[in-house]
Amino acid sequence: MSLDLPKNIVIVGGVAGGMSAATRANTEVLSINRTDRTVEVQPAGFILAMGAELFRPPIEGIDSPNVFMFHTIPDLQKIRAFQAEQNCRQVAIIGGGFIGLEVADSLRQLGLELSIIEYAPHVFPPLDADMAEPLHTEIRRNNVKSFLNARIRSIEAPKDGVSGSVKLAAGQSVPFDLTKIAEEAGLKIGKTGVSASHHLQTSDHNIFAVGDMIETENRIAGHAIQLALAGPANRQGRLAADNIFGRKVAFRGNVGTSACKVFDLTVASVGLSVRASRQIGFDPLWVTVHPPDHAGRILGAQAIGYSGIDKRMDVLAIAMQAGMTVFDLEHLELAYAPLYGSAKDPVNVAGFVARNVLLGDVEMIRPEDLKNEPADVQILDVRSPSEFAGGQLEKALNIPLNGLRENLAKLDEGRRIMVYCGVGYRGYLAYRILKQLGYEVVNLDGGYKSVVEGGFNGVQK
Repeated sequence: MSLDLPKNIVIVGGVAGGMSAATRANTEVLSINRTDRTVEVQPAGFILAMGAELFRPPIEGIDSPNVFMFHTIPDLQKIRAFQAEQNCRQVAIIGGGFIGLEVADSLRQLGLELSIIEYAPHVFPPLDADMAEPLHTEIRRNNVKSFLNARIRSIEAPKDGVSGSVKLAAGQSVPFDLTKIAEEAGLKIGKTGVSASHHLQTSDHNIFAVGDMIETENRIAGHAIQLALAGPANRQGRLAADNIFGRKVAFRGNVGTSACKVFDLTVASVGLSVRASRQIGFDPLWVTVHPPDHAGRILGAQAIGYSGIDKRMDVLAIAMQAGMTVFDLEHLELAYAPLYGSAKDPVNVAGFVARNVLLGDVEMIRPEDLKNEPADVQILDVRSPSEFAGGQLEKALNIPLNGLRENLAKLDEGRRIMVYCGVGYRGYLAYRILKQLGYEVVNLDGGYKSVVEGGFNGVQK
């Protein structure tokens, strides 16, 4: 299969990892505004990575000052600031899905009186009703009221704008629309999101799309769905970049793996529910088990840490027994919630790093080999000045990653560079910058943390 590749790319949307950058190669410059310091270009291709826009339903009273839309951590900070300023004690949470339940867990710690209002027959709608019942018990145990099968008629607030009430009544549901910009661009829209191929190309092959805005194939159902989960979105971003540069890596679809903390309980799911299975024509059988709290064996991998170790070891054990390679690890879809880890699971990251090494995208040096490095090697520390002050390798030069391009004159182009950071990621980014500029460079595997915690004495200052 061949791919129609654009000659240059413009990314529209957020950039993962808190870094803002734009890469425009072989791009025709239309004009330069010296006063505003802007350049107008003629792009040949785009990556749409715009995520999901918050849906603000047309409910009477939704613009009241004590009504907040929650999507990000700053939104929660605004809610907490308003609560503290106005001394609010009662909170109504509209929506009992992932975010609604996590907001309830957070606000309950403030001692507030909470009510959860959910349109579906039970909270956490992806679950079957019997599996959701323990969540209802846990919600009641924490003195939180829940209103299920609930329709919002209006939100009423008194004149002071602080306290008020949510009026419930039977009514019609309002459809969710995440695809306005894509529709305006003339792209093909599926039933639940922007249509994208296995290589994440839209109906216009010069436009790639990733994340919450697209629909991808559910591997069990065999048809496309829109899946708003951070893990698949992160992997899609990486795969889109691979495909743009000709590596032809297909997104393998999703199985809908998710997890959420509900007070003292954790709920997780993967695949289809019984209800969803029946809706698409399956006649499912199922079992319910109540296992003990502790399980897991180490089967040829090693890990040390404070949390999540058994989970990752179980995943790797299954991967080994299934005959997977490191190329398979980066495609694994694992349960994610901010409380339990990052959107890129450590197992995925292990696959990413191993693949980078095997493809020659990075050359690594191990901490145990540092003493064998030639004496004239340049040692470059790309951590922040405060991290550098807390300890560094002997003879290291500190140039923080964000200022690396502006300080290249401090480096000797004729000498080999050994770059490192705290745990390896910033070192990898610095490696790619320097390698593409023609420097001879290696990256320290595991970063400075591996040196310190690995007991490699004699190389630290």
